[in-house]
Amino acid sequence: MDFYLRRMPELSGKHCTVYSAIIDNVSPFEQFVDDYFVSYGEEVEDILSKIQVIGRVGAIEPYFKMYEGKYGDGVCALYDDDEQRLRLYCIRFDEEILILGGGGSKVVRKWQDDPDLKKNAEKMIEVSKRITDFLRKKSSEIHWSENEFSGDLVK
Repeated sequence: MDFYLRRMPELSGKHCTVYSAIIDNVSPFEQFVDDYFVSYGEEVEDILSKIQVIGRVGAIEPYFKMYEGKYGDGVCALYDDDEQRLRLYCIRFDEEILILGGGGSKVVRKWQDDPDLKKNAEKMIEVSKRITDFLRKKSSEIHWSENEFSGDLVK
């Protein structure tokens, strides 16, 4: 899996920089918006509005369902409220950085029981693992300073 991060200035703000993970030359976030806007337009708009608020106030825990991936990897789900169906998988790096992935409509109890949700969550788990490995190695591929990533993986 090849990936890089694309900064999204239209969704970023003073307290949180928002990125879209581009995986194998596809943005799962943009695909999520395209796939669900017709059927779930209001929910998609609510999620987009929430991301803009997150950019202004930070990626604080109340906006997310935490621990959707492996413990400590930062993978979480963003959604409007418990009554809504759509889930967007993201990676939080503290409250300063949010990486958007893909998602889908949750009609099962656990994301592992739905092939689309499972695929999207697992992609973000892998992206998180690789970014964490790069940061630990202090490689030239990615650096984190203040509330931004920089390096070879950021375009």
